[in-house]
Amino acid sequence: MFRSKRRQYLTPMDRIQKKFLRFKIISLAIIALLAGGLTAVIYTNYDYLLFKNLIAHHYIHTDTLDELFAAHGIQPESYARNFDNLVIAIVTQQIRQVDGDVYTFQYTPAARIRQIEGVRTRAETAEFFEIAPGVGYLFLPNISSYVREFVMDNREEINQFDDLILDLRGNNGGVLDDFQIIAEQFLPRGATVGYETARWHLFGWNVFGNQRISRGDQFFEFGSIIILQNQRTASAAEGLIMALHENLDNVTVVGELTYGKGIGQATLPLRGGYAVRATVILIETPSGATVHNIGITPDIEHDSYGDDIVEFALQLIENEGQQ
Repeated sequence: MFRSKRRQYLTPMDRIQKKFLRFKIISLAIIALLAGGLTAVIYTNYDYLLFKNLIAHHYIHTDTLDELFAAHGIQPESYARNFDNLVIAIVTQQIRQVDGDVYTFQYTPAARIRQIEGVRTRAETAEFFEIAPGVGYLFLPNISSYVREFVMDNREEINQFDDLILDLRGNNGGVLDDFQIIAEQFLPRGATVGYETARWHLFGWNVFGNQRISRGDQFFEFGSIIILQNQRTASAAEGLIMALHENLDNVTVVGELTYGKGIGQATLPLRGGYAVRATVILIETPSGATVHNIGITPDIEHDSYGDDIVEFALQLIENEGQQ
């Protein structure tokens, strides 16, 4: 004889209480996880937090603290609130003194604003025009989002020229992602733009995915490309030169030995308008070479200052057209 199971009947209040109990359990679990994470953070930074509290709140020689903050361009609202900025400034200063890495430092709010405005102001000098019948002249003053947008917005008109003089004199580089987008306009899909190696926490030196590949179809097609460079051509601008020179057979580099910067930096914004900048990437050319502390030797050496080098580039294009 089979006995049927009695079905439990839940009133609306029972259902509400059951849902509330489930919500409490989930909430307590989340709080426990967050508390555990907070506990881990406090435990990991325990010594530093004690040190910060000791100096910021109890050190009696406040004139010394004032002098120390001022030496690093920091005017603290309170010693505790700006203590982290002081520590970052001191650590990055020591890094520069030990290995000469002048690219690792902390921006004060005023310096950060000047840097951003300087990049934008410099980018506004970008230009292109027809310098001779069928020959375009393209000047890129830096590698930035502004210059990238300039190239993309005008690429239809730029591509109407038969040949191109790409002037990168004085271009001190910029953002690697912007450099890649500009390079991709010149390169076929699948071409190697360059290599980057970054040090990732817990994983040592990362080699996975460090090859930058051109992701789109080649847009620019010129009979010849003359690139102008000088001693102040650096960083992402050097990457652009090598990406074109090592992938295309119609590129000639004219000018002087470049600066030689084959490393990249990340800039992280901090509270109060501060920012910290640090070297985090090693950069290599499509062939796997480095230009760091070496520079790029031009195919043809020429004094890079004045209009003579532009006239020389035009003569090269004319001679090539006569061959």
